[in-house]
Amino acid sequence: MAIDRSAIILGFTGSIGSGCSYISETIQNLSETPYKYCKLSDAINESLKSKGNLAPTVEDKQVEGNSLREKYGNDILASILIDKLKDEHDLYTHIIIDGIKNDHEVRLLRQIPNFYLFSVNADRDIREKRVVGEGKPFSDPAEFLKADKKDEWEESGNGQQVKKCNDASDIIIVNEKEIADTSTHLKQDFVRNIYRKYIELIENNIAGKRSPETSPSVNELCMTIAYSLSKKSSCLKRKVGAVIIEEDERNDIDKDKDEKEGIAIRIPNIVASGYNEVPMGTHKCIFNKNYQKCYRDHLQEEYAKKMIFCPTCGEKINVSSTCQNCKKVYDRYVKFCQSCQSEIKDRYLCPKCATNVFEDHLPGSKNTPGKLLDLCKALHGEEMAILQLSKRTGNTGSNLILYVTTQPCNLCANKIATAGIKKVVYSEPYKMQEAADILKKGNVTLERFEGVKSSAYFKLYN
Repeated sequence: MAIDRSAIILGFTGSIGSGCSYISETIQNLSETPYKYCKLSDAINESLKSKGNLAPTVEDKQVEGNSLREKYGNDILASILIDKLKDEHDLYTHIIIDGIKNDHEVRLLRQIPNFYLFSVNADRDIREKRVVGEGKPFSDPAEFLKADKKDEWEESGNGQQVKKCNDASDIIIVNEKEIADTSTHLKQDFVRNIYRKYIELIENNIAGKRSPETSPSVNELCMTIAYSLSKKSSCLKRKVGAVIIEEDERNDIDKDKDEKEGIAIRIPNIVASGYNEVPMGTHKCIFNKNYQKCYRDHLQEEYAKKMIFCPTCGEKINVSSTCQNCKKVYDRYVKFCQSCQSEIKDRYLCPKCATNVFEDHLPGSKNTPGKLLDLCKALHGEEMAILQLSKRTGNTGSNLILYVTTQPCNLCANKIATAGIKKVVYSEPYKMQEAADILKKGNVTLERFEGVKSSAYFKLYN
């Protein structure tokens, strides 16, 4: 690493139309601290320019970025930028890096001590309105949806992985409020607030100074507790933590006023907590002698053994899969290599009809009833917390808030609405429209978490 260890590196990631670029560029202009603004996509544009493409589309840039990662490594764009900064000998300027799209870029930048990753979020419907239409990047919604899904997650490791980058972020910004293009001062006020709450906190922390934001918000405190609980989970897929608090019945305006004036407020009363885990008394999946892997993966592999013919056309199945990591060859369908535990992405296509046989027809796939989630043996984090809550007496749930690291599924939404919880604050999206509808009809507010995540909590509030 050539960048000075005292330099602050602010990375920004976000889906198309989230406002990620606007926020990161505006911070550079508003800050009194000198920041050098960089875009990872500059290397992509230079590569396309060398090939004669002077006006690339979003798709052109996505394809070229994937090609560069496949050829030179998944962190190549970040590596090129670091080398460029080294050549410029600009060692003491703080840096803003816009357009982080792959989690390997995050891993490389994490080697810099004062690197913080901001994730800028907005619902897809809101983002579509921002970027689709005359004079905008996309001419129709279908074009945007295709690019956005590709941007969010691609199966190949060298593809776009914005979802993974969002999950790996240190600070989440929710940018869903619509501000007219003519209201420049309102937009700048929005970014100034981000600067005051988070970037000034980072700058003062590194300089050893006091910050206006001297302590975490209630939301940040409770979400950090939820993330701490998630570490107890033995789940091999996704670790989820949940905490239910009894809210201070005073309104938020009065509480915020007291906080700003240095007046102590009531701490949240935690009434229940949980994390996703198999039922008490049963073996955790990794320790179950019958399979020692995720139970859902085990069920799918067992079902695949019984599939002799393609369900679409009747052609005999002749499977041969190879682990890309250790090169072990299997004559049956497996999801993870038994030797190195790597995911096997060599999917079987029927030679006659080209159907992706197992992806399309195994339990939980798009052509079979039910969801893969239904096969899981574990209690979800929200379920465990609600079961714990049920042991309490005398609480109707009218002033209860559930903090959970991952957006609830429809199974948990049923229980949340029935328990009378009034609000759910979640960190990582897990989009299930049925769940959102259940919560809305049950008069439960669903709120995206904004603020410092647990990954940076103890660094910034020390």
